[in-house]
Amino acid sequence: MVSSFANYDFSTMQRSGTGRRGKHPNLLRCILRSHWLLEPLVLLAVLGVLVVGASAADLDTYGEPVYASDPQSLWAGPYLGLEAGISQTVTDVKSGGRSKDFSRVDAAFGVFGGYNWEVSRFVLGVEGSATYLGNLEKGRHPTLGAVETGSKWSVGAKARVGLPINNFMPYLSAGIVAADHTLKANGKENYSVSINPVVGAGLEVAVTDAWHVRADYSLQGIVNDKAKYGGTNAERTAGNHRLMIGLSRSF
Repeated sequence: MVSSFANYDFSTMQRSGTGRRGKHPNLLRCILRSHWLLEPLVLLAVLGVLVVGASAADLDTYGEPVYASDPQSLWAGPYLGLEAGISQTVTDVKSGGRSKDFSRVDAAFGVFGGYNWEVSRFVLGVEGSATYLGNLEKGRHPTLGAVETGSKWSVGAKARVGLPINNFMPYLSAGIVAADHTLKANGKENYSVSINPVVGAGLEVAVTDAWHVRADYSLQGIVNDKAKYGGTNAERTAGNHRLMIGLSRSF
């Protein structure tokens, strides 16, 4: 075997240290040529290192295989969490050519859980949630009189796509939700459960490998229908939006 060291052109090397660069460009070559035993010894040392390395590699093939563990992902896998925040449910009630909005801002609480996959630079996931939206709002309508309306709960499923940046992940979401809605007027109560779309966005932060916190905004439809209330026709259209702070643990 011919060592590449023997063919190395030492003329390209320059002296380093405290001296000025380029003062003695051939000094190392002169030393090597004047000490004729140095080159063979260096070549032997290089060969020795190669032989020892080859022997060690050969011994490793007969030992127990060692597998390097993959680093744990911050985002992939299942997770469960709790959330709390502020919810606003707005119901537009139209009757007799008159329209009025009934809005209620309330505390909201919920649970959520899902599963994430890392695909290239993105995180794709599915998530389910159940949320308490608040109580009913009371007011007066120009033609219906005393009205009580609102939505108390929502259960949904959505898909998420996120873009991790270190331990931060902004994301978008979209899915469907089932929510209840109540409208009481003229001595009649109309209670319904409808399925509607939901869209949202948020920012999730991996505080540790297992614990994550997030701020999540959701906008969803609730109901859009017509009914009679004590012989008076009325149309209701309702929606909800909320901002929730969540804490989750991945597994």
